[in-house]
Amino acid sequence: MKFSFQALGTTWWVELFEELEDANLDEAKHFVEVFVSDYEKSYSRFLPDSYISILNRERTLANPTPEFVKLLEYGKRLYLRSDTHFNLLTGHILESKGYDADYTFTDSGSIETPGNPITDLQVTPELIELKHGNIDLGGFGKGYLIDLIATELKQTLNIKQFFINGGGDMYATHNGGEPINIFLEHPTKPGTGIAKTTLKNQGFAASSPHKRVWKNATGDHTHIISDRLTSDATFIKATSAADADAFATAALQLNQRDLERLAKSEQLGVALFDIKSEKLVANQSFG
Repeated sequence: MKFSFQALGTTWWVELFEELEDANLDEAKHFVEVFVSDYEKSYSRFLPDSYISILNRERTLANPTPEFVKLLEYGKRLYLRSDTHFNLLTGHILESKGYDADYTFTDSGSIETPGNPITDLQVTPELIELKHGNIDLGGFGKGYLIDLIATELKQTLNIKQFFINGGGDMYATHNGGEPINIFLEHPTKPGTGIAKTTLKNQGFAASSPHKRVWKNATGDHTHIISDRLTSDATFIKATSAADADAFATAALQLNQRDLERLAKSEQLGVALFDIKSEKLVANQSFG
């Protein structure tokens, strides 16, 4: 049993491996769609009235919701867990290069530096202060949302066997105790599979500098903010979709030694794809 819908600029699929009455399936679909819509309204930097946009604009936000506090604290921790390679304070850099709310893709010509999540983003239950940079949740926000949906399916709707795919970011429990098969997509050939793997109570994400690319007067740009990329595509399995989402981005910037260290400390399954050789190399945890 499955359903799909559009949200956050992509197509979502939810597959349930349990038999539900039609009315219960409709209820589950409505619940998930409303949940995702509320999340997007709260945290998209492309919507002017979201908490993210208000904070980026006003630089302070009093009496934030507990959910917003948890979300930002998770983003701050990612900066340290990734040895500073994942940074949620890069929204202003993306905007300066044209990846803005209006999708102008026109470079402003300004030179921007990323903020430091530890010193420039202060988060307490009473007040959030942003000293430098703009927040962008694009590197983990969708994965974080998928984890929230998974929790709601289990605890609110009492659905235990499912697969969630939010435009390539995924989380799966199981199908009658068996893992869920997924395919890895070629980074420059949409719809072309390069390998398959399985998920069981795991999150999954992929990242590539060949996705979300645009051109303007100053050259080619990508949503990955880095001057040193080491892979054409990364595929990550983790205990949560949020971790998979974030570390897929971070892994693009790491040399082999640092990536092995990250994979060990965070218990990640990692696969790297090289376009020239058409080879996929994976660690033992990836399977």
